[in-house]
Amino acid sequence: MKKNNQEIKANGKFAFIVFVFIAVFALMFGRVLYLKVVHGEEYEAAAKNQQINRYDTIITPNRGAIMDRNNQVLAISTTVYNVVLDSIVLAEVGEKDPEAMEKTLTTLCQYFPELEYETLKQYVTVNPETGELYMNNHWKYLVKNVERSVKEELEAAGLKGVVYEKTSKRSYPLQTTACHLIGFTRGDTQWGLEGYYNDYMEGTPGRSFILYNGADSISYEDYPAQDGDTVITTIDYNLQQLTEQIVANTAAEWPSKNVAAMVMNPNTGEIYAMAESHSFDLNDPNALPSWETDPTYTENWDNLDDKTKLEYLNNIWKNFIISDTYEPGSIFKPLVVAAALEEGLITPNSTFTCNGAVEIGGYTIRCHLRSGHGTITAEEVMAQSCNMGVIQMANLLGAEKFYKYQEEFGFGHVTGIDLPGEVNAAGLQHDLNSIGPTELATMSFGQTFNCTTIQAITAFSSLINGGEIIKPHVVSQIIDANGDVVLQNNTEVVRRVISEKTSAYMRTALKATVDHGTAKKLDIAGYSIGCKTGTAEQGDRSRDDLWTLTNMSFFPAENPEYIVFTVINLPENYQDGVQTPTPMTKELIEGIIKYENLEPTESTEEDMNLSANQTVTVGDYTGSVIYDVIGDLDGKELTYKVVGTGNTISNQVPKGGTSVDVGSEIILYVEKSEEDAGTVSVPNVIGSTYTEAEKKLTDAGFTVAFEGEQSGVVISQEPKYGVSVAKNSEVVITMGEPDKTDSQNTESNTNTPAT
Repeated sequence: MKKNNQEIKANGKFAFIVFVFIAVFALMFGRVLYLKVVHGEEYEAAAKNQQINRYDTIITPNRGAIMDRNNQVLAISTTVYNVVLDSIVLAEVGEKDPEAMEKTLTTLCQYFPELEYETLKQYVTVNPETGELYMNNHWKYLVKNVERSVKEELEAAGLKGVVYEKTSKRSYPLQTTACHLIGFTRGDTQWGLEGYYNDYMEGTPGRSFILYNGADSISYEDYPAQDGDTVITTIDYNLQQLTEQIVANTAAEWPSKNVAAMVMNPNTGEIYAMAESHSFDLNDPNALPSWETDPTYTENWDNLDDKTKLEYLNNIWKNFIISDTYEPGSIFKPLVVAAALEEGLITPNSTFTCNGAVEIGGYTIRCHLRSGHGTITAEEVMAQSCNMGVIQMANLLGAEKFYKYQEEFGFGHVTGIDLPGEVNAAGLQHDLNSIGPTELATMSFGQTFNCTTIQAITAFSSLINGGEIIKPHVVSQIIDANGDVVLQNNTEVVRRVISEKTSAYMRTALKATVDHGTAKKLDIAGYSIGCKTGTAEQGDRSRDDLWTLTNMSFFPAENPEYIVFTVINLPENYQDGVQTPTPMTKELIEGIIKYENLEPTESTEEDMNLSANQTVTVGDYTGSVIYDVIGDLDGKELTYKVVGTGNTISNQVPKGGTSVDVGSEIILYVEKSEEDAGTVSVPNVIGSTYTEAEKKLTDAGFTVAFEGEQSGVVISQEPKYGVSVAKNSEVVITMGEPDKTDSQNTESNTNTPAT
């Protein structure tokens, strides 16, 4: 009985154990079933995501290129690869095939000497204390920016556990060329065009990862990167390099805080070249520039702290042309002349008196010619850079109109150029309420307010392009990978400031600066050039060494296609009349003429000597109107004599078709037609004195206007002599003195109050 009880107890224990086992098993099964049913998709997705993350790779797009106007590459991105070690995969390979792992490690060290074998070995070694790899991370960057050829060699070697991550490398083939304009990228920071048009150039990243299809089927998916768009600039690579070389040479000859130059189309706002003296290598912008001579940097660069280096480099990287300001000086004078003409306050024949100085508001304001210019016209005010003349014009305008035109010409406002970092200099302008007699006087010749280089050239362009402020730009268009234009920067007229009539006068009048004014050394035989020079005091007027020297030139003067602006800002050891931007301007214009193969626009003395032995064929002018015939004769370098009264040619000597020597005289017989009723023939006054010409013209029934100085002789007249026009019409005569010279070539403005 006892035995049976023991058996029963034993059987009960066994049954209890079985019951507990079944219960635990059922509980575990139920839990698994619960997890499978309720959270199965979530955990499966997490597991798959872990696998995806292990192999998920972002494919970096190639950044869009930057090109010059002729498709010369200025900046480009190329495909390179980052060599990555997947330590987990290589360790797994090593367990099965130690030789394959060893080959991988040694080959990597052979290709990349900077890698150490022991360090790589450590990455795939198990820590005996934890049982895990020392580097329990499957993604270790070993070498970055490896060329495609090296990557392909490594792939051919069959290395295990090595991944080649596709990425992009930015490079600048021309190194320092257009560095301030192009800019560069460093992480999230972009300078120049790289920053302004970043959204177009950055492209769209791609992705490579594992994709699960069903329970067991997987595939590797690649979504290729979309490369960025290509930026086409208005810059001409050849003109840019020419400009940079001239700037560098000038900076070496006359060390200055800044030396800069620009070449622009005044009619479209396209910038062909933009250079300054503080160049740097775009491929290594953090390096000390080769031109630096200051021992503070050359001897201690590697020892300087990061903050000091960054402050220095920020000044180097900054684009002086759009970010730095200075008092413009005498290049502002033509804007005052144009404003006074536009308002009808003066005419081209108006005269002004310069006695060399004037007292205004307790200050003695002087002209650079201490003895004074005497009585001069508006054209000569600009040619001789007379302070007194523009002061008188500013007084005629008054503060309100003067301020209005200064605003209209764009001073104190950004031009909107497509580059980052442009300043408006608004804080360095007088407001209307602060312009008293002294301020109005000094402002008239470009002192006591500031501007940027880009503001000055944009304003001056409106004087010669027909009167319009044109928005300057350095990018013409942006093109995508398919060749489609995604952005087009056309000529943008911001506003009209002066009329075409005033602009036409300015184009002609500014030639006098080169013909016999402050820029005589700019003369280039055969080429018509307009110009205004500037010599402006800066900052503290108690010092005599703070100057900015400028030259604003354009050509061909009658129909400008190029405007060239050169600046020498704060030269060291300044000497009046020694440092000047005129030589660099001339060299740059000569370089443009040679590069563009521009034909002369004027006859030279050599041409006239050659033409002495040349012959031309006379046209048949009978029945023609004399206006048209005179133009044809001038073009063939023939003189003429008019017999009779009227505008219709009835006969000529010699007859049409005859060959004559260049310079020969053609006799034109004219008679009146019905349209000529009441007209009077204009007499010939070429070579006459002003008194003689005035008497002859008034006696014939005409009014007289003149340009130049009355002490000279008539060198041209309009209308031409022999033409019949209505009685009481105005005849404009131009006076000149071929032997006239002026040795004064600078326009220093001293004893002027500072802002």
